[in-house]
Amino acid sequence: MRFGKWLVLVIYLLVLTKFILFKHVPSLNSLQMMDKSQLVLRWESANLIPFQSIRLFLAPSNLTPAIRIQNLAGNVLLFVPLGLLLPLWFRRCRRLLYVTGAAAVLSLFYEVVQLLFGFGSFDVDDLLLNTMGGMIGYGLFFLFKKRRKDQT
Repeated sequence: MRFGKWLVLVIYLLVLTKFILFKHVPSLNSLQMMDKSQLVLRWESANLIPFQSIRLFLAPSNLTPAIRIQNLAGNVLLFVPLGLLLPLWFRRCRRLLYVTGAAAVLSLFYEVVQLLFGFGSFDVDDLLLNTMGGMIGYGLFFLFKKRRKDQT
């Protein structure tokens, strides 16, 4: 059973990495990725203001519903499995604080990688939405656990 849960966790992290870092093949070559001027441009285009892009996706505009859903719900849904799997498999992660911290740290890792290597753009709102997804996953775990306890 241990091998199976680790395998599922590794597969989940690989799929998550694909969706976050490799959703679009970067147009930068490896020299451009390490170019300081490119890093400065990526830093200048980063969203460091909480709720700025969330408001953009919720406000009336020419954005299609698919783009809105992908950017808002997609960021949340990608981290729901993390919030569900961590407490299910690791006793240490059976507290909301641990799951929230793990989701936030993993999301921050992906955002920093996007900033450094140009696989996307750094957006603090992605960090917030991803962390919320982890918390929702934990809530589902908690409800499942409570339901099982009530049935016994």
